[in-house]
Amino acid sequence: MYATELTVVVDVDFDCDIDLGTEVTVASASDDSTPSDPACLVVSDSTTAIPSRVPTILYTDEDPEDVVSPERFDAYVPRGDPEAVEAQIRWVLSTRGTDTPPERDRLKRLYEGTTNLITAETVDELYDRAIGLAKHILEFDNSSFIVHEGDGFYIRGNERDLEGTGPIPTDTGILGQTYQTQQSSLVDDIRDHPQAEPDDPAYRSVVSVPMGNKGVFQALSNEVGAYDETDLRLAELLVSYVSETRARIETEAAMRHSREQIERLHHGATELAATTSLTELFERTVEITDDILDFHLSYVGVVEDDEIVPTAISTGTPDDGAERVSIEDGGTAAKTYRTGETQLVSDIASDADAKPVKQTYRSGLSVPIDDIAVFQAASYVPDAFDQTDVELTELLMAHVAVTADRICAETNLREERDRSSALFAHVSDAAVAYDVEDGAVTVLGVNRAFEDIFGYDSGAVVGTDLLGRVVPPESDDDGDDDTAGAAGIPELLVATGESYRGEVRRRTDDGVREFILNVVPLSPGEERGSGYAIYTDITERKAREDELERQNERLEEFTNIVSHDLRNPLSVARGHLQLARETGADERFDTAEDALDQMETLIDDLLSLARRGQLVDETTPVDLGTVANRAWMTTETADATLETPENVVLDADEDRLGELLANLFRNAVEHGCESVHVEVGGVDGGFFVQDDGSGIEPDRRDDVFEPGETTGGDGIGYGLAIVESIADAHGWSVIVTSSPSGGARFEFRG
Repeated sequence: MYATELTVVVDVDFDCDIDLGTEVTVASASDDSTPSDPACLVVSDSTTAIPSRVPTILYTDEDPEDVVSPERFDAYVPRGDPEAVEAQIRWVLSTRGTDTPPERDRLKRLYEGTTNLITAETVDELYDRAIGLAKHILEFDNSSFIVHEGDGFYIRGNERDLEGTGPIPTDTGILGQTYQTQQSSLVDDIRDHPQAEPDDPAYRSVVSVPMGNKGVFQALSNEVGAYDETDLRLAELLVSYVSETRARIETEAAMRHSREQIERLHHGATELAATTSLTELFERTVEITDDILDFHLSYVGVVEDDEIVPTAISTGTPDDGAERVSIEDGGTAAKTYRTGETQLVSDIASDADAKPVKQTYRSGLSVPIDDIAVFQAASYVPDAFDQTDVELTELLMAHVAVTADRICAETNLREERDRSSALFAHVSDAAVAYDVEDGAVTVLGVNRAFEDIFGYDSGAVVGTDLLGRVVPPESDDDGDDDTAGAAGIPELLVATGESYRGEVRRRTDDGVREFILNVVPLSPGEERGSGYAIYTDITERKAREDELERQNERLEEFTNIVSHDLRNPLSVARGHLQLARETGADERFDTAEDALDQMETLIDDLLSLARRGQLVDETTPVDLGTVANRAWMTTETADATLETPENVVLDADEDRLGELLANLFRNAVEHGCESVHVEVGGVDGGFFVQDDGSGIEPDRRDDVFEPGETTGGDGIGYGLAIVESIADAHGWSVIVTSSPSGGARFEFRG
């Protein structure tokens, strides 16, 4: 069929391995021995200069519309299709020396018409355009593209409006033979063909070309011998162009559909993120798989104990289409959950693990949703799901799993908060819920006990700074160790998820009180900055502890006094009484009486000192001058004189104030002289008592209030201790300084 030593010259970057037989040589353009008149030329660049009379095939990455001067080429083949380029070369070689100008013209027009084919956007549009080329360029009067779909053939492209005809059995006549053998047929007379079964007895000749597994192209004529080998080759060339373009359209459509699905899935996933319960989440999941993935038989089964329980079922699933199954032996769903891997079952009937609820289910897809659920889709036909379905479903279920985890976490947190809120509301101690951000503690809520104990109304506290309200200025060093938080404020520890328990002083509406503070972070160990502060009021307990400590101190003082101070005068009295018996000297009785007097004074002071830790009775406004004069009259003052103020009123326990003044008067007489002058007067926020005696040295002024401390004379050193205890009971401070005359001056304020 070919002349000997035919040479096909290809570009240096030609990347196809083709076999044209022993009579054809394939040579590279870079070979110096390449003949100047090859039988065919294959180039990859449309701008390449080519001989005018050499058949040339353009094998390129260029799009047809970008080809420069397409009329110069005899055929166009996209790079990467070795079968098509080999077919085109064979076609060119087969027509060498035999093609007439009209045949070359049909070939070139067909090639030029491929630009119109390639721009088709749908397969139906492609078939319609190809039918037009077959009629107007190949001069085929009755041609069809017959597609194999499911149970038979259907006409998809035809110039006589036969689209949709079918199904035509797959084993029918020349059509079935062409599809099954994948071999082209040229029949001059149908009536002589043993397998021909024409629909119309008027049909006499046919060209039949396979389109792979897609179907068959046929051109029919009512004339015998209407087609020749050239028509067959041109038909094959047309089919190759159609197949190439159809593959591109279907690929683009599939990619477009996939992109649209992914976009819709993304939108659906956004909707999933807005769900607030697992039931709502799973119901929306099956709606999305039904609407976007076209899974009309699907459900989500939630793991409960040892079973997978259908929770959300698509509307297309029959009432008995899903059931509760065991995790151990519940078929594909159980295997999916146990392995955590997707299961794609192409044929349920032949799958050993499958235990379908309905025997009519033929294929299925099962995808795990973390460790809480399984998604399953089924179909009534085999091979209903492919790898794309797997990928898209896994993508969707990944979003479902994330949302489910979020919902579970929020549910747990909400339940924990509900429990905390209930405890918060009913706890008997003062409690505050608050946030910490950038060192600021913002109150979120307080319980009734907080309002009662701290005296702050909830409406006035919520949204304000807790620390600024309850931490007294002197609490900069609050907390008993380094765990007390930034700036020694334990409430700040929730910012780092830390707990705290310790004693603190906090300011209430009635003043500073003592509390045990429990700081409880909302999320221990996490830096979330939210938590609770629970304040247990221990002010009264601390007062009792302080009182007990003071009582213990007084007991120790009494012990010391009894063992020493009372024993000394008692020994003196006993000794002089013994001497009086022995000598009969009356002066010994006088000395013993003085010792007994000293003991009496000491006992009176001890009784007064014993009451110093007691609280004063209810205070009332009293006139300082009146109380001072009454105390002066009950005190042995010898020739001392007193000066009192007029119209100085104090809130005090009148009896205890009188006792305080009497001790100061007695101290002035004992440590001054019998004619000492004592003055009582008012000062800003309190009062003073001063004398013109010898005064108290500055280095001893802090010590004079200690029990038993004395400067000499007849005193026993407990008067000023009594003075300080009575002042403390009133909440007064007392300081010792010098009077204008150099004597002692005591100032009381509070």
